[in-house]
Amino acid sequence: MRTLSLDPGGTTGIYWTDGEQQEEFYQITNQNWKEHYVTISQLIQTKQPNLLLFEDTNYIGQRTKEGLSLFRLLGALEVLTVERIEKVNVIKVKELTKKLYQGVKKLEGLEYLPGRGKGWMFKGQRVSIHCLEAYLVAWLFKNG
Repeated sequence: MRTLSLDPGGTTGIYWTDGEQQEEFYQITNQNWKEHYVTISQLIQTKQPNLLLFEDTNYIGQRTKEGLSLFRLLGALEVLTVERIEKVNVIKVKELTKKLYQGVKKLEGLEYLPGRGKGWMFKGQRVSIHCLEAYLVAWLFKNG
């Protein structure tokens, strides 16, 4: 199944897989939520996923412009033209991230290398925390 998985926010991490061999990461850093939506829409057109996954939340600690923009983006994602759209709760993603960081849980191909210039590595490729969490959204959806 071709899957596009998102960790939406001020910086949106994106994980793409064709379900077999190909895996790619993308990242959008822009203060305008509409730019995130445009980029995601373009990826949907080019990658043609069967499944769109995203980290979902209904809580914003401070009612800021950025928080309200996230809600707008989440709403817009739900109406994209994709065969299936699903959400994974942000709490599950954060809990898994914490367990991985602490070494309590391990996932094949994923490791954290401490030190300057290191960080999260996915199959030997350095990934940002946003891209990591986009991957974890897909992993949690598949593995519960």
